[in-house]
Amino acid sequence: MERKLGESLKLVDVVIEVVDARLPISTLNPRLRKRYTHRPTLLLLNKTDLADPEQNKRWRECLKGSTDGIMLYESLRGGKRKNLINTLIHLGEIAMKKREAKGLKRRPIRVLVVGMPNVGKSTVINSIVARKKTKTGHKAGVTRATQWVRIHEQVELLDTPGVIPPSLDSEESGALLACVSSVGEAAYDEEEVALFLLNHLEANYPGICHQHYQLSPETPLALLSIAESRNYKMAGNECDKTRAARAVLSDFRQGRLGRITLEHANENKVESEREKKNTETNQ
Repeated sequence: MERKLGESLKLVDVVIEVVDARLPISTLNPRLRKRYTHRPTLLLLNKTDLADPEQNKRWRECLKGSTDGIMLYESLRGGKRKNLINTLIHLGEIAMKKREAKGLKRRPIRVLVVGMPNVGKSTVINSIVARKKTKTGHKAGVTRATQWVRIHEQVELLDTPGVIPPSLDSEESGALLACVSSVGEAAYDEEEVALFLLNHLEANYPGICHQHYQLSPETPLALLSIAESRNYKMAGNECDKTRAARAVLSDFRQGRLGRITLEHANENKVESEREKKNTETNQ
């Protein structure tokens, strides 16, 4: 997968890196950044409509210095499509000037969308393409499987998103990624991740789960309590904790618990990630 991504990067002028606004640092992949360090990159904080509004603003400020451009995006609405295209044209101007300096004609700026699983790459692409999409066909020097979509007279998009595998630095990182479905279901235990999420939410958004699941303040926040409150039963009238776990994960992922960000903006944490990225890029 990384080899194919590397081949695609050779064909483009600008990269859109999509991350989940609820988990901005964990859904970045520093190992892959060195592959497109010489390409202008637009960091798209996607799913901002599911994330904490105040944290969206803080993350935009904190991450400004780590990329060539940054944008908050709600791909389901696609309301910022015009601003996004204008930003891509601006970032791609460097490549066009290089072509002109070599005596080559200007052409549409070529863009690739990359990101971890389930950060919303396909939805972002669909929102950019909108209804008026025109495949421009094969290009010279481009493999037969590569297709380009004309999204604007000055911008073409590689229609297959680059999928970056997650980098699991710790058990906590893996649990956070599981909460937003960026790792496959076979890679984690639903009950363990749901309990991790409940504890994480109670620490950062106290009371929100008690209120949503109609638990009294004195009731322990546990899968058993939620199963009892929701009357999730198995054969023999035993409480179904697995069903409760799936409900918790689904409620968070679908925004039914409210607008929540799992990683809160922290200047020191962001600076640490920048140093990590710089180190891995230079290796």
